Amino acid sequence: MARRLARAAAKREKVLVVGDSDCDGVCGTLIMTRFLTRCGANARPYIPARQDEGYGIQPSHVRRAVDNEFDLIVTVDNGISAFQAAETARALGIDLVVTDHHEPQGKLPDVPIVDPKLPGSVCYREYSGTGIAYLTCWAVARILGVPAPEEYLDLVALATVVDVCPLTGENFSLARRGLLQMRANLRPGLQALLNGGKGLPITGRTLSWILGPLINSAGRYGNPLLAYRLLSARTVEEAEPLARELKRINAERKNMVEAVSKECLARCDGSAFPLIASPDWPEGVIGIAAGRLVEAVLRPAAVGVICGKIVRFSARSIGEFNLTAALEECQSRTKALKAFGGHKLAAGFSIDYANLHLVRDTLNDIARSQLQPEDRARWIEIDARLEAVPTPAEVERLDFLEPHGNENPEPTFYVHDRAVNVRSGAGWFLVRLNSGLKFFTSQPVEAGERIHTAISLAVDVYDGHKEIIGHAVDVRTFLCARDSLMRQYMLWRRGKDISEWAERIFSELGLERTGFNAKTSLFLSPTFLRFGAVRSGQDL
Repeated sequence: MARRLARAAAKREKVLVVGDSDCDGVCGTLIMTRFLTRCGANARPYIPARQDEGYGIQPSHVRRAVDNEFDLIVTVDNGISAFQAAETARALGIDLVVTDHHEPQGKLPDVPIVDPKLPGSVCYREYSGTGIAYLTCWAVARILGVPAPEEYLDLVALATVVDVCPLTGENFSLARRGLLQMRANLRPGLQALLNGGKGLPITGRTLSWILGPLINSAGRYGNPLLAYRLLSARTVEEAEPLARELKRINAERKNMVEAVSKECLARCDGSAFPLIASPDWPEGVIGIAAGRLVEAVLRPAAVGVICGKIVRFSARSIGEFNLTAALEECQSRTKALKAFGGHKLAAGFSIDYANLHLVRDTLNDIARSQLQPEDRARWIEIDARLEAVPTPAEVERLDFLEPHGNENPEPTFYVHDRAVNVRSGAGWFLVRLNSGLKFFTSQPVEAGERIHTAISLAVDVYDGHKEIIGHAVDVRTFLCARDSLMRQYMLWRRGKDISEWAERIFSELGLERTGFNAKTSLFLSPTFLRFGAVRSGQDL
């Protein structure tokens, strides 16, 4: 693979780089195109719009490349299931190479492939599509004896965080180096998205919650080349009109997501794995709508768009329920999936409309048999209990753990204290505790309440003065620990009085004060799901 790309650069061949339309695909396409161009190739990007052309490289793209006299096609963040495109390339006599990071679907296209999830692979498996493109370019650089593509590490960091890849091992190393590069020299397009970026800390939260949605909106609800042009802009002046257009598209996307999410929730029938589809929804918002539906109903769900006789779904999951494994089992049982792929918690698949009921029934059956009560729990892992307000220097040292994201969450601290002052605005509350610690939350808090809070910490600088500020992950006026419930259950069974909260939980679980009680799970209680704690208050 690397030798073929090196030959294309050395011989100044015409190379078509076909990428995916999301942030990962766009970043990787930019790296591959720019690097091959730097090495001498005549590289051109092509990013299909999903709503018009579907996902990944298609036979039509191969035929177009041949018509335009390209010598080589290379994919980025797609291609591991491009069987028809590979056959077309072989028939038309054009070389096709694949760089991807998705799971293979049993068989492989008959072309050179770089994918850490290939059968028998012993390397680190969790790279983003951009990470794979970067490492492929790095290998090409070694063959050609040219400088490695270090200048693109900021894009590797952005894609790795936004694509929700695990920030572990080599991913964390790449993302950390890219984050520091971003802080030292922020790309003009990102400056434009952040309105200059001055005063705003560049963290994993900035990448995943601010930059990622804006860049993804181009592919989901517009033209993905808009995001490519923004990230490749040489100056802020060149990037600003592109950033304004992205922000406009993102605002439209948000409105559409709200409308689709409300309709999905209204149509949800209580099944174990809801599948909801419509011909009226844009394909670019169904993934976000599926995520919203999962949050609301606490079970895996898929939202789809009906395109003639085909339905294309985007699915999201919860807990330990593995979507890719469920789709593989569904395909084994029904042979009804035309294509599928993705990750444990996020995946996509397409089916014939005629098979909708069959696939829906099968996925519901799989979910009913595999979902566990604890999958519905929204876990908050507490790292430490705060007994005093830390110093700014102590909090600043937490930055060595950035960027935060999947499998590298922000450190979360437990605080049990009284709220002495509360200020509020549109959708926010600023709470000052008796200890002096301040934190923001979207949950209502009243002055005088003694509250349990899970917060992350940051340093706020104003007029040269540093102050600790917290951001609440959750706020509760009551905390019900599992160990305490077990003790109260024993008292209750002996006829003793217990708290009304414990009685409510026992009632929700269908437990009786006398007689035999079958084994059950605390996670079947809505009250415990909202107020419960697996670790005791003393341990927090």
